[in-house]
Amino acid sequence: MECDAAVVLIIRGDGKFLVIKRADQKGDPWSGHMALPGGHRDGNETCEETAVRESKEEVGIEPKDLRFFGIYWPSNRRDLHVAVFIGYTDSNDVNPDREVAKWFWIDPRELKEEDNHFLYQDYVIWGMTYRILKDYLSARQRSSHQIQAVDQSSLEE
Repeated sequence: MECDAAVVLIIRGDGKFLVIKRADQKGDPWSGHMALPGGHRDGNETCEETAVRESKEEVGIEPKDLRFFGIYWPSNRRDLHVAVFIGYTDSNDVNPDREVAKWFWIDPRELKEEDNHFLYQDYVIWGMTYRILKDYLSARQRSSHQIQAVDQSSLEE
């Protein structure tokens, strides 16, 4: 798989996931945005290695059981291919670096979907992060319904 960058949707055992607010930094086109931990690939790293390294650097978490979720790109940069991974943690501890202004463990029920973005408290989650979260939540809901359907059909027999 080829990528220019990688991000990780880190999920805790209680189903909450980690979203960061990027620090305001001159020259960063995503400065101040809500995002997932991640960043650009270095040298000959694999996309998975990039995702793990960036997560450890930005939030101090090494995600476990990493699974590839898809290739995304920022709305304004279709030439920037971002590998998205789902990872898990047992830890509640976040140790942000200077690239992270704030961080949040979000319960999906706390997100309010509006026109092409989510609201979380007073924060807007839009663009690629919105699309990743929307796809993840949709896939999770489909999976839940499929399991429920199987359970219901077995009860009818």
